[in-house]
Amino acid sequence: MTIKRYNPDTVYQPVAAYYQNNEVPAGARWLVTAGQVGIDLGGDLVKDPKGQIKQTWQNVRAVVEAAGMTPDDIVKLTIFMTANAAEHLTYSREVRAEALDGAKPAATLVYVAGLADPDMVIEVDVTAAKA
Repeated sequence: MTIKRYNPDTVYQPVAAYYQNNEVPAGARWLVTAGQVGIDLGGDLVKDPKGQIKQTWQNVRAVVEAAGMTPDDIVKLTIFMTANAAEHLTYSREVRAEALDGAKPAATLVYVAGLADPDMVIEVDVTAAKA
């Protein structure tokens, strides 16, 4: 039982590292996370935007692994970035690729006016499935 991932020929091909479709087979175990942000293990929000982005992607990996899953089990990411962090999008994609070992789940990027803390620049929701 595996997750089927593909980009249909009937739609425009992604410009970033993701698949349009991730089909999860019946009987899979699901994980839906709370939004992950750039707070370190000590409870401090990383202030530097790039450092905060890196911490966020490390936290994404950590919550997935805590559930006994790997980045390959992630089927959907929703990424919220503040408009003032748009200049760091390329960096975020690089750090994401590293943190997720190149996994390419479906993804949606949304620019927002702000997050729960005015100093936050990114938040990531994760849906994963262990097939």
